[in-house]
Amino acid sequence: MSRWARSPSWLLCAALLVVAGAVVLPCVEARRIVAVGDLHGDYEQSISVFRLTRLIDNRNHWIGEDTFLVQLGDILDVGPDDIRIVRLLMKLREEAQAKGGDVVELLGNHELRNFRGDYTAVDPASLAADGGQAGRDALLSNTSDVGQYLRTRKAIFRYGPFLFMHGGFSTATAGMITSLRKAEEFNVELAKALMNGTISPMARNGLDLTEDEVSDVANPILVRSILDVKCDALSKVLDKKFPGIQSVVVGHVPHDPRDFGGWRLCGGRLIDIDFGMSRWKKGDPGHVAALEIEEATWHVQLIETATPYSPVLSTKAPVEDVNTAYRLLLFSALIVAVVVGVFLVAYCIPLRATPAEQPLLGVGSNQYGAV
Repeated sequence: MSRWARSPSWLLCAALLVVAGAVVLPCVEARRIVAVGDLHGDYEQSISVFRLTRLIDNRNHWIGEDTFLVQLGDILDVGPDDIRIVRLLMKLREEAQAKGGDVVELLGNHELRNFRGDYTAVDPASLAADGGQAGRDALLSNTSDVGQYLRTRKAIFRYGPFLFMHGGFSTATAGMITSLRKAEEFNVELAKALMNGTISPMARNGLDLTEDEVSDVANPILVRSILDVKCDALSKVLDKKFPGIQSVVVGHVPHDPRDFGGWRLCGGRLIDIDFGMSRWKKGDPGHVAALEIEEATWHVQLIETATPYSPVLSTKAPVEDVNTAYRLLLFSALIVAVVVGVFLVAYCIPLRATPAEQPLLGVGSNQYGAV
């Protein structure tokens, strides 16, 4: 063994470097992607899941920093507060973008139903509050702020090795959307149709809400993935036409309320996160849950609770923001790192200048997490 390797001084310096790294590195957090399924007009459950995932404070302001929130559509209908949720997401989108994050709301089939004037699933009290059918028409038109926002949402969103959409892929879908470029083209054509009525053949498929045979449905907004799971076919489509995509994340079909564990299918290539969150659907309390993805490792986990948060009615100052505590921790860690660095410069570098202690120079030397 060389003399420098046996030296206690150099061993101390090496240990200090390890300590400095251990202190500083945990403070550098990778971006999170939080995906939330169908909300169907339940404002309190929406607040619950956004708090559970540390995206908003108790005054409903964004604290998620650079996190991306992806909501998979079907905010509208069933519950009484669907438009209230849309306005909340519009506000959170602005706040998130100011901090380097984003709120990406996707189109669901219930949004499309509303755009065509089908209000049969709208809560009667909500429809009355909107001014009846004429009022809802105006609210969702291409000239209102809410209407413009909803009509320009994407149907398919890609982040890293994940594709997010409301429904999913079928054999017919794979024949229409044959690449990531085609997926973006589908988004553009659908927005044109919803905003100015320019309906291309691709947009016509996106607006089609006809459901006959499950395997014949081409619209990725309407496909009911977990009712017709074909793992081998899905893997072949992803590997051949969507290289780099490891998982398709969908909503649309709620899980059996007696079995919330079956959210990962096909070895994780298909992930269904519709947990029936709205308590207004079938009259039963929903399950508050969201998918969390860590960008650094693409590790995927489910964040869930069976107990919804209580509604927040107070306008008093919020409890201490968790970000404040985080900043204090980061500041303290940086101070420790600076002190260690100064010690290294003052103590270790002079040792290196001593001929007797100079080391011999030797030849030195985006993974997708399990879902």
